[in-house]
Amino acid sequence: MLFLMLFFLMGCSDHMVAKVMPREPDILVYPEHINFGHLISGAESAEETFTIINTGDGDLRISAPVLISGNDRYYFEAEGEYVIPGGELIDFSVQYEPKTFEANGAYIDIQSNDEDEPHTRVTIEGYGDAPVMTVTPSEFDYGLISIGCDNEEHITIRNTGNLDLTINEIIQMVTLPADIIMELGTLPDGPWILIPDQEMDFLVSYIPTNVGTDESEVVIRGSDPYSPEIITTQVGIGGVEKWFSQQWEQEEIAMLDILWVVDNSGSMGVFQQNLSTNISHFINVFVASGADYNMAVITTDWYMFSSFVDSNSGISPSGLSAMIMVGLNGSGHETGIEMARLALSIGNAAPGGEFFREEASLIVIFVSDERDHGPNWANYISFFDSIKDPGSFMPYGVIGDVPDGCTYLWNNYNRSSDAGYGYWDLIDHYGGKWFSICAPDWGAQLQQLASNVTNRRTFLLDETDPIENTIEVKVNGQNNSNWTYDPVVNGVIFDEDHIPDEGQTIEVNYATWGCGE
Repeated sequence: MLFLMLFFLMGCSDHMVAKVMPREPDILVYPEHINFGHLISGAESAEETFTIINTGDGDLRISAPVLISGNDRYYFEAEGEYVIPGGELIDFSVQYEPKTFEANGAYIDIQSNDEDEPHTRVTIEGYGDAPVMTVTPSEFDYGLISIGCDNEEHITIRNTGNLDLTINEIIQMVTLPADIIMELGTLPDGPWILIPDQEMDFLVSYIPTNVGTDESEVVIRGSDPYSPEIITTQVGIGGVEKWFSQQWEQEEIAMLDILWVVDNSGSMGVFQQNLSTNISHFINVFVASGADYNMAVITTDWYMFSSFVDSNSGISPSGLSAMIMVGLNGSGHETGIEMARLALSIGNAAPGGEFFREEASLIVIFVSDERDHGPNWANYISFFDSIKDPGSFMPYGVIGDVPDGCTYLWNNYNRSSDAGYGYWDLIDHYGGKWFSICAPDWGAQLQQLASNVTNRRTFLLDETDPIENTIEVKVNGQNNSNWTYDPVVNGVIFDEDHIPDEGQTIEVNYATWGCGE
């Protein structure tokens, strides 16, 4: 019996069926690397697909694949858990959209229940081709700059991309007054094309004209798809480097020796008549001032008095009108400055006579429609400086306009008067004032001339080229606005109705243009 059982068991061993074990889930990803190649940024995008295959028998379970990227150039969407039966597959899509000139790498991390490969990844690469607009500096601070000085910076635009860059527009926005100035210089008219690695630049200068902060924005627009507009800013502060202060005490009622030098040549008829007709405007202001005066008249070709009066004898408008009508038979070679010198050295007006007083201010008034034809005016400076202390001699003039002369109407015809050079130069040197001989309203001019002669309306500044908007005037310590600045004489001139009274203190504070010299 035992034998039979052994035989049966042994005889059946060749015909036993082996048990088949099922295979586990097995992940296969294809492709494992995606290369999008080169795309034009801002104009092109692309999409690629990868596949996850379950080559095993059991269900392949995948957690939501995750995109790992340093920017937003790639787009991939997967949610929840995916189950892939044995022998099945699933596709996923990835999009790439470059935004500038760049190289972009990323990967998709895949976690599954594949015991042999629980982590799998798909690597990705892509490239963007584009122009790149780089602007330097992005901001610039000029710092504190003295008014009238300047500072500058160069703004550079460079194409750091790999495609041609078009600069379409460069504009500036600036606070007023526009002291920050954009200068394109020799650049041709836009638009401008920059090939890769090429650059262009232009200048932005700062020349402050007043105290305070100035700001500017330069806006640059181009074909850079990522940064089509770039703004670079500039800021600066205008300041004052040098301040000055001057003080005066208004003088007592003037003591004046006034010498009129009147052109008596043939062309002076209409002008002598204008002077005679309107002289009342001069004398009324003059007499009202209470000035202690001597007044005499000579001509441009003879240095001896044609007439003389003083404040004791008094003078009327008609009297002065007659005095200055000196006739028209004089020389056409007018030498008014020379005649004034002779009158004051060897003539009636010389020291020691009844006209010249040591303590009085000396006023010389030239009236001529020609230039001075005598020796160079500068030759006379030493003479006038020798007979009067500084500030005690002042020339005035009613002359032809400098630099081009002037025109006037005579007998319904336009005629011209020469520029009053020589007289003008002497007046300018001493800080006097000149009036146009062609002016239609001599009354207003003579009134102003009298105010200038009899009153100290004008206070000259020691420093040249002051900054006008920094000038501050005080009378007896109080701010005063009843004045104007005259750049010709470089002085503050009070309005006729607001001339400081005798004994009042005048203070003028001002700054000058300067750059540290």
